[in-house]
Amino acid sequence: MHRQEIIELLRRTFDGAAWHGPSVMEILRKVTTDQLANQIGDSHTLIELVEHMTAWRRFAIEKLRGNTTYDVDDKANFPKVSPNEESWLITLQQFEDSQLHLLEQLEQLDESRLEQVVEGRNYSYSVLLHGLIHHDVYHLGQIVLLRKKESIS
Repeated sequence: MHRQEIIELLRRTFDGAAWHGPSVMEILRKVTTDQLANQIGDSHTLIELVEHMTAWRRFAIEKLRGNTTYDVDDKANFPKVSPNEESWLITLQQFEDSQLHLLEQLEQLDESRLEQVVEGRNYSYSVLLHGLIHHDVYHLGQIVLLRKKESIS
């Protein structure tokens, strides 16, 4: 798949006409402060999932920028965030910013780089970027369930 097709998929999944249903931002814009701490069993909270999604976007951005040593540590992977309105607005803004930065990196990316192996990993940039899309959709499903927690508890 070509760079421009990956960019289009990232845009549609994030905030466009997504094939799978509502885009990530369509759902996140409907999240209420009361839903931020929702969990099912010992799952991560809704706000922790968005922080986690942002962490892996940052990973992709840093790798695309050539930061060969960057990795997602345990603290960044699922940070503990206070589930209140202020932290939610910050989390949401950081998530949206990560999308913009990712798209900026991709717009500048040489197409041939997509098939290169990500430093420190055993997969290509193409696999990383497709994985990021799948990762978002996977966690979007969890977020949809967490938003409905009151009705399924």
